[in-house]
Amino acid sequence: MIKVNQLPKDLKKSLDLMNFEIIKIISPKNRYPVIIMRDKRKDAKDHWCVQHQGSGYYFRTLKEVKDYCKTRNWVKTF
Repeated sequence: MIKVNQLPKDLKKSLDLMNFEIIKIISPKNRYPVIIMRDKRKDAKDHWCVQHQGSGYYFRTLKEVKDYCKTRNWVKTF
């Protein structure tokens, strides 16, 4: 899990850190990093979220997140 204090302030305020924990940041020095988050709520329908350029993409499984990141060429392996 990534520590919240490692995030830039402008990025930190745009994330729902009350309900999600950050698992991975891809290209953190990039202007638009890719942030992989997991929902903390047990009753959540979609347990995973990928945040990129202010948009959230939600997934049920980690495999779906990995596949999505690979198709976007953000990672080769996860």
